[in-house]
Amino acid sequence: GGLMCITCTDMAALGGSHPETCYGRYGAFPVQRSGYLQELALRILLYHVSIIAGRYGRTIRPVLSVGMAFYCRVFVEVWDDKAGVNNLSLSHGHLFQSIKCSSFHVTPVATNESVAAKKNGTANENSNKKLSNVYRNGRAPCDLGEAVCSETGGSYKLGGPIWTGPLHDLDVVNDAIARLEKSEENNGINPTGGTPVHPLKMTKTLHGLLVSVSEELPDVPLYHSLPAICSTVNSSTIPRKSFNAALVNAGYRVSAYHKDPGAVKTDAPNNVVWDVVRGWCKENPPQPRKVNKRHRKGEDPGSNAPPKHPHSDV
Repeated sequence: GGLMCITCTDMAALGGSHPETCYGRYGAFPVQRSGYLQELALRILLYHVSIIAGRYGRTIRPVLSVGMAFYCRVFVEVWDDKAGVNNLSLSHGHLFQSIKCSSFHVTPVATNESVAAKKNGTANENSNKKLSNVYRNGRAPCDLGEAVCSETGGSYKLGGPIWTGPLHDLDVVNDAIARLEKSEENNGINPTGGTPVHPLKMTKTLHGLLVSVSEELPDVPLYHSLPAICSTVNSSTIPRKSFNAALVNAGYRVSAYHKDPGAVKTDAPNNVVWDVVRGWCKENPPQPRKVNKRHRKGEDPGSNAPPKHPHSDV
């Protein structure tokens, strides 16, 4: 295998400002003005890299994928693995974004029961059941019982395909954090008098970035933007600690995202996320929204606030 270090400054295309250019260059269509565009750009880039590698019988394994200033940078290992190319469709997905709120779904391009069981470590649990090794087409939200957005009744717009696998190798990230901390203990000077250990001027910056990356949920693609969610119902922004605590109390995992301070990455379904917003609005009633042309035409997301009755207790 080999290591590829890729820096992409084409954020105007990857971020959705020029979606037609993004599709022409990367073979994927971004979602314009989406709250998760920072991570979406990384996943579109990794999708493109994985497709090119697959043409030559190779697979990729992202080591580190980050957004930095005005560009994104990915470090990927490339391996000769013709058998692994067959599983490439399991790491790709389609994005369905509601046109009236920030709710979204990411569905896989294909599914395989046997491969999924081995990946999740549940193959032995299902030893008495014969798992299918057939690659089947993925399902859209309409096939999963949600033809339209369950919160606003809005239809979905399609984005992607995108990379849905992990963005980072946490073992490598944690090892890098340990090395940076070791170098910082002695101001970059080797205690034994040998070669200095990582005499980097950006040690603190890199340490902060890697720690943030290590805390992200590795198996949850994309995230919710807390300011965008609250803007939909025209309420004040919910404090991050309160929002995260509500999701954790409901039994779900939650983390931040290294590039976006308002990001909430969680495995909670959309209805639970909106239940937290409903609970907040009940205690902190939002201000009436000013009527404008988009509001009268029904194009303003805030004109279709989520239903008042919660689906679950949070």
